[in-house]
Amino acid sequence: MTVTYLYATLLSVFIAQAFSLAPPTLDTVFTVDGQGIGQVAGVDVDSTGDLFVFHRANRPWDSTTYRPFSNVLSNEARVPVAFDVILKLDPKTGRKISGFGSNFFNVPHGLTVDNNDNLWVTDTGRHQIFRFAKGQTTPNLELGVKFVPGSDQQHFCKPTGVAVSSTGVFFVADGYCNSRIIKYSSDAQVLAQWGTVGGRAGLTPYTLNIPHSIILIEEQDLVCVADRENSRALCYNAGLKNSTLTGVFNRTLVPQGNIGKVYGIYNNKAAQEVVAAGVISLTPYLSGRQTIYPPRAFIYNLKGQRQLSFANITQEMAKLGQSLIHDLCTSRDGQSYYLADLDQNKVYKYNKV
Repeated sequence: MTVTYLYATLLSVFIAQAFSLAPPTLDTVFTVDGQGIGQVAGVDVDSTGDLFVFHRANRPWDSTTYRPFSNVLSNEARVPVAFDVILKLDPKTGRKISGFGSNFFNVPHGLTVDNNDNLWVTDTGRHQIFRFAKGQTTPNLELGVKFVPGSDQQHFCKPTGVAVSSTGVFFVADGYCNSRIIKYSSDAQVLAQWGTVGGRAGLTPYTLNIPHSIILIEEQDLVCVADRENSRALCYNAGLKNSTLTGVFNRTLVPQGNIGKVYGIYNNKAAQEVVAAGVISLTPYLSGRQTIYPPRAFIYNLKGQRQLSFANITQEMAKLGQSLIHDLCTSRDGQSYYLADLDQNKVYKYNKV
């Protein structure tokens, strides 16, 4: 039985590799009708397929954003961004459909659209997360204390992202300072938390160094985290079916060092895959006499096996400076990929072949 199973497994892998599709190809580069967008921090799609972009307009996160050696915003950065930083775009053309968020946000970061088309966003400068109901421009949920970093249940410290279940239970990656994951009930009560910056035990599945992106694979009861500075992505039991298992390490999704620092992960439900944004190099580089054009996006199956890489840096991109994919998402049918380029202020759309 074991030999038969092994043979069948190897045969299926061989067939999948032999007949695998080519990597996705570039379709369109969105720059929002020439109006220009700032550092693109987050992207996601709603139930109709429209693309939401969370960007920083004319307020990049740089060395002046926070006070020196502090997680507290500088006085200059406490003035909210004057432009609409949440944009709704046509997913085919990139044309702006609508926008909001002017004079409210300070340092936009993560963006998630849940099953009910609620929009969840994080602001690392305000140390807060917000939920906007479909079509609304005023939040109906606000967590964290404005401009006040902390590590208790009332505070965040530069939270990075939110993942929301079909029942309304949600998870927050808290983020740059606290390196923890917090589970909330649908009415925003803390249910559990786990994760730590590190300790004498060294690297473990629970030592996180900037949990930068968070997703749910609900059919497997998993919550997965891009552990950015440890160059890996890990999955834990979400505890949606059995709450006693919440936070128990389950599997490695992206092995350490496999694609460099892992900035973003996204569950492409339609294709039963996870797509990840990794950093092997920000620009092309020489290896011997050969110029290497490193990929910026990677596809894994749900077992954590790497299938494809794509969105390679090109010489044309390199002429514009370094390129960093900060976040990514897919279309609802799983056939298109949207990559948020933080450094080049663009969204790249790739399609499956």
